[in-house]
Amino acid sequence: MMKLFSKRGGGFTLVEVLVVVVIIAILAAIAVSVYSRYVDSARAAEAQEAIASVLAAEKVYFSTYGAYTTNIDNLKIDLNQSTLDRWRLQVNSSPSELRTIIATSTEKMRGGAGRKVIFDAQIGEWTPDSYGQ
Repeated sequence: MMKLFSKRGGGFTLVEVLVVVVIIAILAAIAVSVYSRYVDSARAAEAQEAIASVLAAEKVYFSTYGAYTTNIDNLKIDLNQSTLDRWRLQVNSSPSELRTIIATSTEKMRGGAGRKVIFDAQIGEWTPDSYGQ
């Protein structure tokens, strides 16, 4: 009787190797996506910390002078220089109302300039278009 299946050596077929390579590529794509979101949220956390400092300083300024300021230099903010180098902070307010505080990344930020983290002070929430949220 003729054997339908012959014994083969201990190696892998090309199809088996290709299946493994495809599985590894899929897992790598998922891992890169998760890592990218993690890095973005870490960068946003630094901006959120800076915004929280601006918000606290604005409250102190308002209690002292009876008005909010749009000039960051008027506020006494204790932030390290590297944070200030990576984020440009902006306050949108009128003398009687604090509206938004925006942190925009500069060219010194890894990941690029122009990324924004926005805090809406009127409702006390981060806006949906803030990155890393």
